[in-house]
Amino acid sequence: MRLAWIRLRGPASTRQGGRYFTSTISTKLESRPPNISKVLVANRGEIACRVIRTCQRFKIPTVALYSVADGTEALHARMADEAFLIGDGPSPQESYLRQDEVLRICQENGVHAIHPGYGFLSENFSFAQRAAAAGHVFIGPPASAMKAMGSKSESKAIMEAAGVPTTPGYYENETSSTNNNAKQDSELLRQKANEIGFPVLIKAVSGGGGKGMRLVFHDKEFLEMLESCHREAAASFGDDRVLLEKYLVRPRHVEVQIVADQHGNVVSLHERDCSLQRRHQKIIEEAPASDLDPALREQLGEMGRKAAQAVGYVNAGTVEFLLDTQNPGNFYFCEMNTRLQVEHPITEEITGIDLVEWQLRVASGEQLPITDSSQIPCRGHAFEARIYAENPARGFLPATGKVWHHGPPAPLNTGLSEDQIRVDTCIQSGLDVSVYYDPMISKLIVHGENRREALQKLVGALKNYQIAGVPSNVDFLIKCAEHPVFGAAGAINTGFLEDFAEDVKMLEREIPPPMAQAVGACAAMLHLERRRGNISFAKSPWSSHQGSWRMGGRAGRATRILHLADAASECKINCTSNPDGSFDVHVGDSSSYDGGEDQTTYHVTGEFGTDTSMEVIINRTKRIRVTTALKEDQDVIHICMWPEQLPDYMWEVKLKHPYAPSTADALVALAGEGSVKAPMPGRISRIEKQVGQPVAKGDVVIVMEAMKMEHSIRAPVPGLVSDIRFKVGDIVGDGAVLLTVGNHDENEQAA
Repeated sequence: MRLAWIRLRGPASTRQGGRYFTSTISTKLESRPPNISKVLVANRGEIACRVIRTCQRFKIPTVALYSVADGTEALHARMADEAFLIGDGPSPQESYLRQDEVLRICQENGVHAIHPGYGFLSENFSFAQRAAAAGHVFIGPPASAMKAMGSKSESKAIMEAAGVPTTPGYYENETSSTNNNAKQDSELLRQKANEIGFPVLIKAVSGGGGKGMRLVFHDKEFLEMLESCHREAAASFGDDRVLLEKYLVRPRHVEVQIVADQHGNVVSLHERDCSLQRRHQKIIEEAPASDLDPALREQLGEMGRKAAQAVGYVNAGTVEFLLDTQNPGNFYFCEMNTRLQVEHPITEEITGIDLVEWQLRVASGEQLPITDSSQIPCRGHAFEARIYAENPARGFLPATGKVWHHGPPAPLNTGLSEDQIRVDTCIQSGLDVSVYYDPMISKLIVHGENRREALQKLVGALKNYQIAGVPSNVDFLIKCAEHPVFGAAGAINTGFLEDFAEDVKMLEREIPPPMAQAVGACAAMLHLERRRGNISFAKSPWSSHQGSWRMGGRAGRATRILHLADAASECKINCTSNPDGSFDVHVGDSSSYDGGEDQTTYHVTGEFGTDTSMEVIINRTKRIRVTTALKEDQDVIHICMWPEQLPDYMWEVKLKHPYAPSTADALVALAGEGSVKAPMPGRISRIEKQVGQPVAKGDVVIVMEAMKMEHSIRAPVPGLVSDIRFKVGDIVGDGAVLLTVGNHDENEQAA
């Protein structure tokens, strides 16, 4: 298949005044770019954008790959100087994992070096070998180190030989890939588990990312868990071998960032605490690890460097350890990640070092700028929160779809803002979260002078993070970050979510809170008024200075009945406009809302600002500022609102569009059996029937254009068209009688 190719004139994202790295370590080298002529990023998403950013800083040309699913609109494809279609299908196996295609593009386009990012081919030692054999620089470790650390059993043996402490367990270094080998015998493994002592962790030898892993508390469940682990390991990694480890009860998960050059130098760049996890998946990380004894901190760094030296490591990597909280001071090697980690930005922010720059320099043969770990700066504290498209209230089910509003608290991909907030992402408003890849939307990074300040910034940034179109875990992250145990330095461990499940549990609301419904109705009606404000309805009997509403009740008031979309039951909102521009809003049954607000009638005054903000006064006393994002189609008005200084992170209200065909038909029916009224203000674009023509119930009689959409108006009853009051091109008001359908028999008698 011939690959599609595009050349782009410039990056899609530019530096917008945000500082990226200010350390003198990077500054003194910045005028001398790494000796690399062209880089292909064999990845996608935010890590591809991240690598391209550093290359742009040194004016190194970049090549991106994009799959059928990502397309040319993917941010990483638009940022690169060149971008090529990879493969012929949307899945990773059909695209980003196709080694032959990656190497072909490199060969045909003068690529000097390949950066694998993380995931995909980043820890595939055969790809690293093939890249080197083809004459390309692989920006990562040697294939031999990658292969050794990719086997959990072999890596354990290497670490033991190097004097790095390992978890008590059973991890014979096997070469067979079948479970028929004597040392993989089920009964032998069961015996070893009892010798180690429960609880034990069964882990796939070639595993990673939490797959092929089972925690066993009792002997009676061991064999069942073992078989399950064998099957998952074989399916995920093509290798069903397992090892056993003593399970540490609620340890801390601390990892050491190392970088090694080709001249034998290895440095550790402090540590990161990744203890806040769900099913072995990291959620919030911080650097440095808090409340560590200085001697223990030094030991961790030393063991991280030893681990790298033991396998002849070169480039950036991470050595992960488990700290025994029951026996402070004890720690054990867990695994080594032979790539740049997702959470590398927090190390960058406390050191001021661009780790991608160091990767490029090491790959080009340079010596490390600093060869003494004690000289690596450590400034303040940093957190990273992973923003995912997922639904915490539904068991964290991943979500996909179009992100129609992405409003992060800092500019995208520009480094730390003046408020010390950084957002690394590949998602902009209007782009999709694909079903084929990881549903991460972005990484939110904050930096402060100390842990307390950084944590305050994290909470504030999360509360100002706006995502609409797909569910996200932002509200869940806020609950975690605000929890008092997380706020206490050194108190967090891997059992946090299990111990405090009820505290951070997310509940799914069947309907929005009453106040959200009221403000949402106000926002929707103000939006519709603003949209149709360029059409004059001064001659309409239904017009007021507030716009065209169906009049009723006291003089000068107009009422619209709105309906919640996607509600479990029929939920109506009566929204009445007042002459002073305010609204009286009565919402339906709120018994399913347990937010402590049971009021169902509100007096709402609202006004949109010049941006997306909305000033609202509730019941003439409570003033709130709401940031809004609104999406409108023919059937639904979808409103997301982020209220300031309220406990709710976000309000989401979906209303059936008052001009939708189904709603319009209902309004026509209410107008009188034979009268066809305009269900909305608009322009007559077509008249389908003439006076005297017969119509059946449901026939389209008039087509109106309103808000750039066509709306078909149907006959409410069968009969003959007896009266047409407007012509094509006329502007009509909401509720205007357009034509009348008379009874067929009555028309015959009149004749």
